[in-house]
Amino acid sequence: MDKYELVLDIMEHPGNYTSDRLAEILSDSEIREIYNILSKTESALKTVEDVDVDAEWADFSAKHPMSRRPRFMWSGSRAASIAAIVGTSIVAVAAGIAVNVAVLDHNPEPIDDSVIVAPSVAAMTDDTIITRDDSVKGSIAPVMFEDESLEKIVREIAEAYGVEVRFDNIDAASLHLYYKFNPLLPLDEIVEQLNTFEQINIARQDNLLIVD
Repeated sequence: MDKYELVLDIMEHPGNYTSDRLAEILSDSEIREIYNILSKTESALKTVEDVDVDAEWADFSAKHPMSRRPRFMWSGSRAASIAAIVGTSIVAVAAGIAVNVAVLDHNPEPIDDSVIVAPSVAAMTDDTIITRDDSVKGSIAPVMFEDESLEKIVREIAEAYGVEVRFDNIDAASLHLYYKFNPLLPLDEIVEQLNTFEQINIARQDNLLIVD
């Protein structure tokens, strides 16, 4: 299977892959970038699944006139929806959330994040062995939070990465959302994903997560 099919299979059937195998697969920078984009996209899809896409697109088109182009057809298949989004940049408007997904070219530019590895595995990048200081301390299996409070989600993430959490905004702690936590990603990437949700602002200071 090609790289897109491989990443989709990992997301659909994570139990079919061992920790060592996942680390080996994600040592490929292109596969890792595809995985990051699909993880963000899947989380965004959870928040817009009840939105009238046609109505939102009509409203967007009225405000931003553009040349005629084919409209997107959304299928009931999660994998098909994700694959369609990877192929084309779209704007999803739901609860004030805008998600922009860039199209991958055949020669992606090097990304800043180091290769993510399992706790006992070191991956090779540019002939240098690098390990993550902010890697997950326990299981690396993805976790799907469905209509869970932000407080529960952030505390579980903080525990997984061995950091502390502080809520300066008590109201934010009670917000409920759908979010797929991928422990293979670095903590800063997780924080960036959560900050795409409206009314959520999380900052990281060393080993402390601050929810404003």
